[in-house]
Amino acid sequence: MKELLSTFLFFTIVATANAFAPAPNSNVAVVAKQSSLNMGFFDMFNSEEREKKAAAKEREVKEQMRLQQEIMERRNNPEKMEEYEARVRVRRKLRMAGKDEAAEIVNDQIYDGTE
Repeated sequence: MKELLSTFLFFTIVATANAFAPAPNSNVAVVAKQSSLNMGFFDMFNSEEREKKAAAKEREVKEQMRLQQEIMERRNNPEKMEEYEARVRVRRKLRMAGKDEAAEIVNDQIYDGTE
């Protein structure tokens, strides 16, 4: 009986010890790919990256100006403001009903001016 108990105790300790052992390394090979790295600060020396960054910034500024113009037009035109407020009410009702996808479509229509 003592021998059985000691054998059981031995296997229990061994099984418990494996829980604290580090996981075995997998033999997955890491593949390095060739690509140009965007290093942030050092990209200022690359003329191509500077041009891309300037073009992206210009597009962003134009988009923001377009949206600002839409807001100003809406504020100056009572009909457009009424239509905007109606769409916002519809979007809010859809959100409250849990219809988020439909609300996103209405939201896109509000800010893109599509029907």
